[in-house]
Amino acid sequence: MMQMAVRSLAGKVVVITGGGRGIGAATARMLVADGARVAIGDVDGELAARTAGELGGQALGLPLDVTDHGGYTAFLDQVERELGPIDVLINNAGIMPLANLDEESDESSARIIAINLAAVVHGTREAILRMKPRGTGHIVNIASMAGKLGVPGGATYCATKHGVVGLSEAVHLELRGTGVDISCVMP
Repeated sequence: MMQMAVRSLAGKVVVITGGGRGIGAATARMLVADGARVAIGDVDGELAARTAGELGGQALGLPLDVTDHGGYTAFLDQVERELGPIDVLINNAGIMPLANLDEESDESSARIIAINLAAVVHGTREAILRMKPRGTGHIVNIASMAGKLGVPGGATYCATKHGVVGLSEAVHLELRGTGVDISCVMP
């Protein structure tokens, strides 16, 4: 088994969507402890700012609705103005409302797809556009074990996570030789 070299995160600019609570906030905490400059984006802007404030160091918390693609792009622009070029983007924002498909409303399905898949596609594209010209960077897409199997009561959620896995696998191949890497994490 080939072992990858451990890279230092000291001074690196890392963006985490959905970073106000849960996995995102825990990840931000660990990154700040490793010396990274972390930008937390969350639909709850006050929570993002509060979480960043609790982390100390060079943490920034800003409002971010990942379903507003123009706003997502503007958020990344602001992060780069305040912290510098983005070294790592972690597409973490996601929702998991559960219902059998025949009981799930069209509105709920659309919202799950918008947050869990369309926003990840947009964020990944934006990261590539920023990182590829510099020949460096890393994108981390948070999927789920539901991205590899079906779970009753979570058909739309599973579909979006399967999409994130497929997106990440395809982009991995597209990025060969560019210096930009992509990972897909499946908690």
